[in-house]
Amino acid sequence: MIEEKRIPAFIVRISYDIIAEETPNVEALNRVLSLAGLDRYIDHPPPMDNSPAISQHEFEKMIGMVWQVFDDIQAREIFRRTGERGFEDLTRSGALAFTQFLRAFDGLGTKRERAAMALSRLTDELSRAMGYQHVFRREGEDFLLDIHQCPYCAELLHRPNATPIAHFCHVPTAFYEAAINWASGDPHTVQEISCRVTSPDQDYCRFKVFWNVGLKRKV
Repeated sequence: MIEEKRIPAFIVRISYDIIAEETPNVEALNRVLSLAGLDRYIDHPPPMDNSPAISQHEFEKMIGMVWQVFDDIQAREIFRRTGERGFEDLTRSGALAFTQFLRAFDGLGTKRERAAMALSRLTDELSRAMGYQHVFRREGEDFLLDIHQCPYCAELLHRPNATPIAHFCHVPTAFYEAAINWASGDPHTVQEISCRVTSPDQDYCRFKVFWNVGLKRKV
């Protein structure tokens, strides 16, 4: 039997810290951890490093429990902040190699070419680190990103949903938006344009970069 990929500790720690900051009541954080089967992290946060920490199933469960413990507005804010800080910490820590790779080509190509190179390398690195296939491609002038077996909505696939267009995967939306803005030096917008929650026959969630369209805030 193939052993399940384990999620790096720094990814769990960022989520842990954001939840703790978003609520003055530590019981909310502890409830998320307990419901996700992560009691071992109550009062003992994981380290901010690249060491293997939790299984993919535990990661998906933790994300799902945020939706259960917090209301939708609070959950979206937690997820967006997690994605934004995740990229910021990534560039500082160098936990993935793509940042060093990009700096080596800092003065080459147009902003669009440089950004495309960054996202292509980043999706490869995330696929390796997390075990979920991240795919970047270009269609004409558009940048599209797919996450197969997307963990960010896995716990919601069987939840009744009355919204015809679902945007549930806020962590990667915010993460990739921070990445494309950093790589190009200009503001752009990333949106989830297809989610498994409302398209259960597909095995991926799809995100699109809207080039040179920067909004102040999106929830």
